[in-house]
Amino acid sequence: MARYKVSEARDYLAALDFINQAKEQSFDIELKKFYEKRTNRQNNYLHFCLAYFAHIYGCTELEAKEVFLKRLAAPQLFEVEYDVDGKTVTFYRSTADLDTAEMASAIRNFTAYAEMNDIYIPLPDDEIGRRYCEQQMERSNGFR
Repeated sequence: MARYKVSEARDYLAALDFINQAKEQSFDIELKKFYEKRTNRQNNYLHFCLAYFAHIYGCTELEAKEVFLKRLAAPQLFEVEYDVDGKTVTFYRSTADLDTAEMASAIRNFTAYAEMNDIYIPLPDDEIGRRYCEQQMERSNGFR
């Protein structure tokens, strides 16, 4: 699939050429806004959220990710249905497949879900809150 950065003149003209080809040859094209893959900062914050939720809720980080994030908090982002031998099967996307916008939405949904369960997760730029949560997890590490 071709990607054009239309702010650059050469790419803009190439995109117009491609659209004209589609018109002449009568084929459909799909245009969508491009987002980079999730960032390391987003990924680190998501894993902090999952770890803290798991610590407070009393489950594993894997359960927090697979059950609470993917199935309960943000199924619209993760659930993908495929037809396998005439049956519809649901699979769940990896967080590595998310772009920055989808990852931001997943994090918002998960922190809102946690808050509905009386688990308050500090914002990504709240260093003091994050440090406090990390200390809580370290202190009780041997007791779980």
